[in-house]
Amino acid sequence: MAMIEAIRNRRAIRKYKSEQITDEELNLILEAGIYAPSAGGAQRAMIVAVQDRDLALKLGRINASVMKRPNVGHVSAEQPSIIDDPTIRSGFYDAPTVCVIFNKGTGQYSISDSFCSAENMILEAYDLGVASAIIGRAEMTFDNEFGRELMKEWEIPEDYTARAFVILGYIDGEYPPLKPRKENRIRIVR
Repeated sequence: MAMIEAIRNRRAIRKYKSEQITDEELNLILEAGIYAPSAGGAQRAMIVAVQDRDLALKLGRINASVMKRPNVGHVSAEQPSIIDDPTIRSGFYDAPTVCVIFNKGTGQYSISDSFCSAENMILEAYDLGVASAIIGRAEMTFDNEFGRELMKEWEIPEDYTARAFVILGYIDGEYPPLKPRKENRIRIVR
């Protein structure tokens, strides 16, 4: 598949089947994450894949609870977000796999490096036929005693911070169509 095809066609998916992705798919997606660009080649991102449904649900509920619902309008009829539907209780939409991307909290490029990992992961997921979405609010989701205990259990260094989530699974329903691109968003200066 041409990379531009994956970039154009991939969508954020928020409706998942309960079926777990395969170990082979997970390993390839995680590998894509650690091969992401990082400032200075530092390779500081650490990724934890959570496939324990109860733990993912608990983290997803914390994630949804810290969301300040912006007045951004409608996100999607086919794949409603918690912005569209306040009855959705998990910020992870019951995806069977939730990947947490951590990075050195004091690093100047900690956030951008983490989101490069997330982008690589969702593009690899799309290429494998695995549905995905990047979810924010990671710092707030782990900024509590429960989150700190998990980080300790997972052997994440104390000076690291949760930066992003990538949720993975198989889509429940039809793949959403492409939304038209807004005009006048590119400038070329010569």
